Amino acid sequence: MDILTTVPIQYWALGSWAAACGGYDLAVRRIPNVLSLGAHAGALAMLAVSGQGWLGASPSSCFAAWALALVLTVPGYALRRLGAGDVKLLAAMGLAGGMEAMLTAYITAGLLVGGTAVIWLMAYRWEPLLAPQLTRIGIDAPAIPEPKGRMLPFGLGLAIGFVVALALISVNAPLLSS
Repeated sequence: MDILTTVPIQYWALGSWAAACGGYDLAVRRIPNVLSLGAHAGALAMLAVSGQGWLGASPSSCFAAWALALVLTVPGYALRRLGAGDVKLLAAMGLAGGMEAMLTAYITAGLLVGGTAVIWLMAYRWEPLLAPQLTRIGIDAPAIPEPKGRMLPFGLGLAIGFVVALALISVNAPLLSS
């Protein structure tokens, strides 16, 4: 079977959108409103026209996921740990994909970004202790910058998490032909 013909077009469209959001956040540390709010408009249009979300979720699942995404991210924005783009991105993911997709994206992003932050903090703390030993054996380790503020682009983690959600949902999607 050819993956291009067995996976419905909406999965490719949403995956491409997530990749654009994540790539933009990685490169510029911002997610433009045209991507996040544009996805809100597209998701609302799909709900109005078809009566279901882009991935087949019910309207109640999509709206509940949108509301929960705001509950999960607005406190991080208020504490200046997340940007407004991250808040709008996760809300758009919930509105387009439903509860399962939004929660998968959020949990995956938390694990990826949180795990990366822990590794970065450990490397920063251990580098001064290990640098002399590494230099002694001929390895010139670069200085690790101090982790502070918003260290990592959370939107990239959300994008990766949403693509993971798309892959997991597509395995069980009734739209796929066998």
